[in-house]
Amino acid sequence: MAERGAAHELNRDLRAQDGVGIERDRLAGDLRDRVTRLDEQARIFIPLIALCMIAAIPVWSKSLLRFLTLLMNPFVLLPLAFCIIHLALAWRGIVKARNRMRDWERSEENRAKQ
Repeated sequence: MAERGAAHELNRDLRAQDGVGIERDRLAGDLRDRVTRLDEQARIFIPLIALCMIAAIPVWSKSLLRFLTLLMNPFVLLPLAFCIIHLALAWRGIVKARNRMRDWERSEENRAKQ
């Protein structure tokens, strides 16, 4: 009878460990997906931002006022803002995913200590 109780506790511990492993794998997969998406977006958006800046250099070198006027043009401002905001939101998602993983690891360390 004692063996059955021990086997039952062992199965419960194994299921808890499996759940913990699944949660960690899910968080790691989420982080990996977010980093991959950021890499793909950066390949597109960073050259666009650089192209905007390169195109603006001749205007900027002549007059700062002309540069600001060009920058405030909706055909320049909207795509540039879209690129920057999109990258910032993707980076924020990565930071949140990393923080969730850290919190999860800390909670697991605390459980192990108890």
